[in-house]
Amino acid sequence: GVKPPWGTLTAISLNTGKIIWQVPLGHYESLKSKGIITGTENFGGATATIGGLVFVAGTLDKLIRAFDSESGEELWSHKLPYIGSAPPTSYEINGKQYIVIPASGGITLKKYYGDLVEQGDAVVAFKLED
Repeated sequence: GVKPPWGTLTAISLNTGKIIWQVPLGHYESLKSKGIITGTENFGGATATIGGLVFVAGTLDKLIRAFDSESGEELWSHKLPYIGSAPPTSYEINGKQYIVIPASGGITLKKYYGDLVEQGDAVVAFKLED
């Protein structure tokens, strides 16, 4: 076995190459209910906004999350219908900012994780509020 965390989100200074912060990313519900946060493997990527948010999904718990880019504090999360299958994308329309993410679960994930992975076809969008 490997000691947790099994998945992390890590901020690295591009000036120094040193880790600024690192947090477990994802959870297994059966372990979280016992107070154990392990992180899970990650299958997407992260997107950072100019406003200081980092959005990331791609974890086995099907959550998309927003983190503070300075501290690594998790500020928000939302359950997706399936595992996020790509990095979230940020875009603007008429002065309003949105985050969109495809969620499909993924064929490869189903092969390795069986019943932990549901497959489907969804695109989910969120509007950011001030």
